Amino acid sequence: MATPPGQAAVTRLHRGRLLSPTAPDRLSHVADGCLAVDASGRIAAVGDFPTLAGQFPDLPITDWRPAAILPGLIDLHAHIPQYAAMALDGYDLLPWLQRFIYPTEAAFADPDHALAVSRRFFSAALARGTTTALLYATVHAEGTRMAFRAAEEAGVRAAIGKVMMDRNSPPELCEDTRESLRASEALCAQWHGAAEGRLRYAFTPRFAITCSPELMGETAKLAEEHGALIQTHLAENPDELAAVGRMFPSAPHYTGVYAEAGLLGPRTVMAHCLYLAPAEWDLLAETTTRIAHCASSNFFLRSGVFDLAQARTRGITVGLGTDVGAGPSLSMFDEMQSACFASRARHATERAAGDRLAAFRSEFAALPEGEALFGRVAARLGLQDAVTLVSPLHAFYMATVGSAQALGLEREIGKLEAGTWADFVVVQPPPPEARELTPAELLSQIVYRTDPSAILATYVAGAPRGPRAGGVPPLP
Repeated sequence: MATPPGQAAVTRLHRGRLLSPTAPDRLSHVADGCLAVDASGRIAAVGDFPTLAGQFPDLPITDWRPAAILPGLIDLHAHIPQYAAMALDGYDLLPWLQRFIYPTEAAFADPDHALAVSRRFFSAALARGTTTALLYATVHAEGTRMAFRAAEEAGVRAAIGKVMMDRNSPPELCEDTRESLRASEALCAQWHGAAEGRLRYAFTPRFAITCSPELMGETAKLAEEHGALIQTHLAENPDELAAVGRMFPSAPHYTGVYAEAGLLGPRTVMAHCLYLAPAEWDLLAETTTRIAHCASSNFFLRSGVFDLAQARTRGITVGLGTDVGAGPSLSMFDEMQSACFASRARHATERAAGDRLAAFRSEFAALPEGEALFGRVAARLGLQDAVTLVSPLHAFYMATVGSAQALGLEREIGKLEAGTWADFVVVQPPPPEARELTPAELLSQIVYRTDPSAILATYVAGAPRGPRAGGVPPLP
């Protein structure tokens, strides 16, 4: 088949079972599928193998059967330096930061250490099928530069930011406001759009507790000027909320602190968002701010359970993040499982609370306007809201299309479609059952049963990246 003028020539065919989400409840499936990848690293065509093999004869074929080919997974929130401190249990968020995380991040002052940890991080992420990630480094400019260098070497797609902290921080991590801004802008100038566009910069004020109003406001201006991303944390923990309330007494709520600084918008990703009032949800929707749902981390730090229904009813874009190191695994398959379990936990909790409240309904009825009062109490407790039960397909959608939308890359990655980058992961499915599984059933088994040993290959822009067949590097 002749290559149209201006289009890169197709160089290889990948054969296998194709699984790609098209909506939270819809899955594209081709049993004997094929990806035609061109010389630029993009998918030139998607379809059944006999058809594409006829269209593109005499090309090398990588036959992955019976393995499945999935879009590359997109981790919307993780911390590179915390890879060395995963799974350290026993604390809620704020004491956990003090006990484990701040000392771990302080070690990134050594560029050699920062480079070594970053290399291990990206190797492990690729080994688990992650092809793109939105990531925090530390306050250290040179350490952040080493993180970018490791990402470039690994061939991964990533947006990374130097953490910004100018108050309420350990002395070794607390920055001068102007120097934090200067160093962040210099890193943005160096890395935003580097590596043929695979690397981007994300301005990264850690959270309101450690950032002055001046730092947050000036950061918003820099991000707008450079067209860069913004990432921070919002409403992860009740103690965090209380601290923000004391520090910003004039703000209407936590989200309002970021709104007043100009940090909300379509290039901003807020991690967690567990404790938001209706007005805060509305504000995130009005500004088209994105959310990283980090279920594993929320379980691990005993933080709470995300209310996905509030985001869905408002049309807020939600992706998934491992939040390593509070998340105890760098696997997005593990994170998809946790998102499913979190929705079930919320459903069970709210149903039980509703049942307990219903037992008092007759007593409310005896009061003047008791029925209306009962309704207001139930609404205030969120018990009249629908709970979104997350299926494996919905979790898969959030880990691919949802995260791609959050990064503004939905036309480039997150699905197996012609014209998108050939970012994909090849997964060995569990042994076949006695009967033929439906595509949704097969995906369920892949989501719940995939470990690194089942990842046969990970491709970014058509090139194999990372270790193969479960060759996962040890933790430092």
